[in-house]
Amino acid sequence: MTKINLILLILTVLTGFVKCQNSCPYSKSSINGASATFYSAMDNGNCGYGLLTGPTGPGNYLICALGTKLYQNGAQCGQCFKISNSNGSSVTVMATDSCNDAGYCQRDNHFDLSPNAFSILGLQSKGVLDGLSYVKVPCAVTGNVKVMMKDGSNAYWTSFLIFNSAINIKQVSIKLSGSSQFVNLTQTTYNYWPTNINSGSFQVGIYSISGQFISITIPSVESSKIIDTGKQFTSSC
Repeated sequence: MTKINLILLILTVLTGFVKCQNSCPYSKSSINGASATFYSAMDNGNCGYGLLTGPTGPGNYLICALGTKLYQNGAQCGQCFKISNSNGSSVTVMATDSCNDAGYCQRDNHFDLSPNAFSILGLQSKGVLDGLSYVKVPCAVTGNVKVMMKDGSNAYWTSFLIFNSAINIKQVSIKLSGSSQFVNLTQTTYNYWPTNINSGSFQVGIYSISGQFISITIPSVESSKIIDTGKQFTSSC
């Protein structure tokens, strides 16, 4: 192998490594000093997923409500967290709700877990677990990213729930019939993306926090309708 070919090979390997690293939007460094409590009224949380085992839910009860600071006004809805204790036990949960109570929920890194998730990390009799650590991870979802138009949607207005995404959502946009460009929407604290609408078909654009983009054409507004985008966000995490 010539020296030039060797250099090209090294550069190719290094470039591939950088791309691989950049394609994972999550840090592998754990955040320490987290705490956890647990709660039982888990369905119909603030992230808008309804029944956890329903058509828009994660399909299981390994979930959490995020403390006020972690919740970030809904921006962390659908994000998965791997939480670990000092004994080496860990559990991965999806954020489906917010925890706004005074006290523990106002800590910087607090999780209000489902009883099932809490029990993996410690005895429920303890009530509160301190000294935990966590990292953000992709969600182990099945199938594609999906969109639901909110109940009450009509010919002039709708609001989108984006769910079943392996990677957290950064932005949702819409390109209306007759328009040449996408317009960014604003996420609500209950995890919907509302917009005014006009007649005809429209496109919904979904951006992941890793920079990937999914676009789906919807022929018309239909209240509570679920649309499969046919695609899923990926990562090298």
